[in-house]
Amino acid sequence: MVISRVYYYGFLLRLAVYSLPLFSFAISSYVRFGDLWLPHARSIVTQNYLILLLVTELAWILAADYYKLSSITNLFWEHTGIRAAFMACCATFVVQNVLLAFARGLSISRIFVLFSIAVLFLGMVGTRTFFRATSASTAWPRKSEKVLVVGTDQFARRAVKLLHRVPFTRCDIQGYLQLPGQPVMVDDAPVIRMTEPFHPETLMFDEVVVAIPPDRYMQASSFVDSLESLGKPVRAILDLGPRLSLHKKLFQVGRLQVMSLAIFPVESFAYTVLKRAFDLTFAVLGLLVFSPVLGLIALLVRLSSPGPVLFRQERVGRHGDSFMLLKFRTMQCGSTKDEDTTWTTRNDPRCTAIGAVLRKFSLDELPQLWNVVRGEMSLVGPRPERPHFVAKFRTNIQKYNMRHRCQVGMTGWAQVNGYRGDTSIADRLQYDLYYLRNWSLLLDLQIIARTMFTVLRDQNGY
Repeated sequence: MVISRVYYYGFLLRLAVYSLPLFSFAISSYVRFGDLWLPHARSIVTQNYLILLLVTELAWILAADYYKLSSITNLFWEHTGIRAAFMACCATFVVQNVLLAFARGLSISRIFVLFSIAVLFLGMVGTRTFFRATSASTAWPRKSEKVLVVGTDQFARRAVKLLHRVPFTRCDIQGYLQLPGQPVMVDDAPVIRMTEPFHPETLMFDEVVVAIPPDRYMQASSFVDSLESLGKPVRAILDLGPRLSLHKKLFQVGRLQVMSLAIFPVESFAYTVLKRAFDLTFAVLGLLVFSPVLGLIALLVRLSSPGPVLFRQERVGRHGDSFMLLKFRTMQCGSTKDEDTTWTTRNDPRCTAIGAVLRKFSLDELPQLWNVVRGEMSLVGPRPERPHFVAKFRTNIQKYNMRHRCQVGMTGWAQVNGYRGDTSIADRLQYDLYYLRNWSLLLDLQIIARTMFTVLRDQNGY
């Protein structure tokens, strides 16, 4: 059957993709140590490399699934898959480096790691190219599937045209069943009226494909029972409109069948695992590297004006949960009510001398690395806002609450595009929503890199 054939090739693709780390380790072992089989390689601790292989395999499976490299459907959405392969390899490389950073007892060649990632990337691109080439090649063996189509109008005609393009198989249309009142716009096979006696033994077919437009869906119940009596699989081609796709949007929740009309990368398991590992690793490293700077700033804040070194303020995070955000204190101590409801402006008289410098270069934000370690924030995400302003903005600005679907961050897509300080909240929201819909580790790295330049030249840092 057509769908069985697709499942079969989907299984082969998934098997090939999941096996790529083994292939990359074998090639890297031969290049680095002169032997394809790691246990036979000399001058290395085999157990260390087997641990790395296990972690790499697990990380690669998660990354390949997240970027849809193992999906037979997605194979034909993107021509080469270079970008998706690159992103999956980057994610795997990050996990490998996290392992090497925390498991210092593992003695592993860094050249081996870099070469294995390069081979993994080339192997992934080569695998996708091979599957695409074989699916389109007429020389490659393709099983013929005999199909009976329900429908004879323009919708059925278009559906049959697309059926002929289904990869890995060849559809032979044996006949059409015409619904009452339906025009006949097909001519490549016999047309049989539903109102006439139907003798299935006169046709040889493997499955039935229902190709009717949405306005005729209610008629399906009148002929589904008779189609099932044929003893053949019955499939339906759905058209829910140009803005809706069923790809990975159907879920079984208890006894309910639920379709998600809007699903974002930040709702994925990979976002939770990979991003958290990335945040935790670099936040801890940041606290260690910047510890002398943090100590110096704390001393300057303490000497500049009376009051605590750290400023704590309630902010709204992911899912609308509140947490206490940490900053170096940059203003004179005032009433909590003013701090919670007053917007900071350029040349704000409440700022201390050292505080103005800290705010200009965003150095007052460094204590938020501890918020990241605690899981209250991320390195990258929409900036967290105070409850007073959240209540105000979600009332006045449509879709404002959507930004709370992902983890709030120390820096974000809006900030590196100039929306810091007293700038348009509506425009800032559009950048936050773009990040929400297009999240990836590569985008996070791009935002972090741009942040370093933004803080030096941004006129809205005050």
